[in-house]
Amino acid sequence: MRRIALALGLALLSVLPAIASWRDDIKVIKVGFLAGENPAYEVTRMEPFRSRLQYGLAVPVELFPARSYQALIEAEASGRIQYAILSSLAYVALDQDCHCAEPLVQPTAANGARGFRTMLMVRADGPIADLEGAKGTRLAIGAKDSISGRIAPYSGLAEQGIEPEGYFARTFETENALSALTALVDGEADVSVAWSTASDPASAEPGSGPIADLAEQRGGSMPALKSIWTSGVIPFGPHAIRTDLPPEARAAILDTLLSMKSAWPDAYDAAERQSGGFVAADPDLYRHFSNLLASVAQPQ
Repeated sequence: MRRIALALGLALLSVLPAIASWRDDIKVIKVGFLAGENPAYEVTRMEPFRSRLQYGLAVPVELFPARSYQALIEAEASGRIQYAILSSLAYVALDQDCHCAEPLVQPTAANGARGFRTMLMVRADGPIADLEGAKGTRLAIGAKDSISGRIAPYSGLAEQGIEPEGYFARTFETENALSALTALVDGEADVSVAWSTASDPASAEPGSGPIADLAEQRGGSMPALKSIWTSGVIPFGPHAIRTDLPPEARAAILDTLLSMKSAWPDAYDAAERQSGGFVAADPDLYRHFSNLLASVAQPQ
């Protein structure tokens, strides 16, 4: 028995230096996030997340508030930070820039969706049956930097060989997808952008997006809508870590984040707007999104 105990003790001692080594080498994990024009306030708001991540990793965690996603991309590409909370568009830009980071986790919606689908909607009782029938009509879109309201729909149209400004009689910008759908329902547009996290994206499943919001606003009394184009899943923005982090550090970050929603909901809510919790990221979703974006030049 003493020999067995001695052997176990020696085995444990051989493992302990490996466990400690990545912490000794890294010393601190710097986490970048979008802070906009009020970094002091945003750092305070993010403190529950920073504190719980530090507790889970047993290594100091520092926040890096950035005024723009471009600043986050440059910080992670240069190695000044090891971890960034990004939009899906910013992650694709980072990946194209340096191939130095990987999506580790992604948040999910309340219904478990990893992202949303963007669509072009028409009234079900109207004359437009498909994209071909939409030629020469009025299209309500979102802002030029909106993934769901402009970038993804325009990329999807480009895949079909359609240049929107020449294809539609008129394209006009609205505040958001809800405003675009309102223009469609009120007869001010013939086609509108929309998005949804529902498995049936054209449905009014509560909490799934602007179709559900508009149905709720109008007490369910609105015309039936249908989609004439639907994208694949556009993933919610990931938490991305540099690929040169040690595997042990990666595993510790992943374990901490996957349990965060259930164990420390205040920490999760400080970092994420989606309410479903983290899941391990699916890199294929970001590759597919990157391929969709490649169909059309992005706005500057």
